[in-house]
Formats: sequence, structure tokens, C-alpha cells
Amino acid sequence: CQCNGHARRCRFNLELYKLSGRVSGGVCYNCQHDTTGRYCHYCREGYYRDATKPANHRKICKRCDCHPVGSTGKTCNHLSGQCPCKEGVTGLTCNRCARGYQQTRSHVAPCIKLPTKANMIQAESAVSEYREPGGADDEMKKCE
Repeated sequence: CQCNGHARRCRFNLELYKLSGRVSGGVCYNCQHDTTGRYCHYCREGYYRDATKPANHRKICKRCDCHPVGSTGKTCNHLSGQCPCKEGVTGLTCNRCARGYQQTRSHVAPCIKLPTKANMIQAESAVSEYREPGGADDEMKKCE
């Protein structure tokens, strides 16, 4: 068995042996160190592989640690460690706002898009062009 030092037991599977061209039929049992797979060569859900460590290292799998507010889940990419981020959120663990976004206190939308200069100019011109029909003097006369 090729369990990469993460399991003490394995079993022989004749079908896998035949499918491998009679090379290997071993299947690892009870993978340790947060590993999984036929050879204990993958990281279990919620963990990702530390590319700086060899396959037999006890700490090859690192916890995802996805930010509870900025990410859409707790499971990250098993190779890169990238957590799934909400719109406008970035970082490996989804812990900061992307460029062009600002932080809010909302758990639903923790980062919102900053208004651009074009949007601000358009909004200012819309406000300056708006006039009350009849004017303020007419309204005062109605109140009297």
C-alpha cells in the first residue's frame, strides 16, 4: 500500500488491481492527519493541501478557515485553499473588501461597491436639476 504515512492499514481490492494493469490494488483504511482517498493523498473536506510540504508530512493538510461573514461556505478549494467569497470580498479566506468596494456592517453584503466619479457627477446633476412644481412660495400660501 502507498498510504503516504497517513494510514496503518490497507486492504487489497482485486478490481482496482486489474484496472491498474496489475500494478496496485491497495486501498488505505482510516487515513489520519486530515487526509482521505485511496492513498490518503487528498485532504478531507474543509482542508487544503499545503504545497510546501511533502506528501508524507503530518501537517500536509491545512484547515480552510473561511471567514464566516465574507465567504459563502466553509469548504475551500482543496489545492489552492481559496474560499468561495461573496460579491466584493477577496482574499484567501474572504477576509477583506476587493478594490473598489467598501466595508459595511451587513452580514449579507459585507462589502458594497464604491460610487464612481461618473455616478457621483450624474447624481449631483440630477439633484441640481430637480425643482418642486409650483415653488416654495405657492406651498406657503396654501398653508395659510
